[in-house]
Amino acid sequence: MKEEQILEKIFDKVETIPTFPKVAQQALELLRDENIDFKRLEKIIKSDPGIVANFLKLVNSPAFGLPQKIDSLFKAFMFLGVNQIKFIIIASVAKNYFDRPLKGYGIDAEGMWLHSITCGFIAEEIAFKLGLNPAKIEAVYIASILHDIGKIVLDLYMDLEIEEFYSAMKEHPDWDFIQIEWLVLGVDHGLVGAYLLEKWHFPKSISFAIRAHHDPDLMIQSEVAGIVALANALTNYLGIGMGVDAFYYRLPEDLLSFLNLSEKDIYKLLKTGLYKMLTFQREF
Repeated sequence: MKEEQILEKIFDKVETIPTFPKVAQQALELLRDENIDFKRLEKIIKSDPGIVANFLKLVNSPAFGLPQKIDSLFKAFMFLGVNQIKFIIIASVAKNYFDRPLKGYGIDAEGMWLHSITCGFIAEEIAFKLGLNPAKIEAVYIASILHDIGKIVLDLYMDLEIEEFYSAMKEHPDWDFIQIEWLVLGVDHGLVGAYLLEKWHFPKSISFAIRAHHDPDLMIQSEVAGIVALANALTNYLGIGMGVDAFYYRLPEDLLSFLNLSEKDIYKLLKTGLYKMLTFQREF
C-alpha cells in the first residue's frame, strides 16, 4: 500500500515539471529545414531571455572552440554548424531543469549539470562516428542531455526513503540500482523520465532511449538508446556527477558490438569526454 501511495504521488509530481519550452521546439523544427532562416531563428530564441542567457554562456565555453567572444545569437549562428546550434539549444533548456542539488541521489547541482553535458558530448562523438542521420543525431542530443530528468521527480522520495535504499543495497549487493528503485519506490528514474518526454510529445525514439539507458535488454534494441546508455556509463567511469547510484548499473557485454565500437574507440571517447568537460567546466 505504501509503494502504491508513493507511486501515485510520483506521477502526480510529473505534472508539476515545467514543459519543454515551445521556443526551443520551434527552433529545433526550424533547424530541420535545409534552407534555414537564421534571422527568424534568432527572433524565435530571443523570445525566451532565459534560453538566450544560457545559450550565450554556453557558446563562449572553450569546449566549442570558437575563435572569438560571441555577444549575439546571430553571430553565434555564423560560427556554429547546425548540429552545434541544436546541441546548445537543448543544453540551454536543460540548464534550467538541473539547477538544484538532488539530495536523495547525492549529487549537487553542478555535478548533475556537468554529468548531463559530458554525456551529451560523448554521445555526440559516438553518433558522428556511426554516421547517424540528422534526425537521429538530434534524438541523441535530447536523450543524452535529459537522460536523468526522471531523477528530478524521484529525488524527493529518494531523500525520504534513503535509509531503505541503503538497506536494500546491502541486502542485495548483486542488484543494480534500477532494481533497488523498483523495490523501494515501485518505479525507476528511466521510466519516469520517459513518461515525462512522452507528455512533452517528443518522438518515441527519444523517450525509449531515456527509458532504456539502464536496461541491458532494451538498450541494444535501438542505436539511440545504446549510444545514450554507453555515453552515460563512460561519464560515470570518468567520475563526473557521480551519485550514490553511479556504479550500481550493468551494461550488456554485447553493447560495443551492437554499436560497432572497439575498446580503442572507448579510450578515445573517454579522452574526448574528459577534455571537453574540463574545458567546459572553466566557464561554469
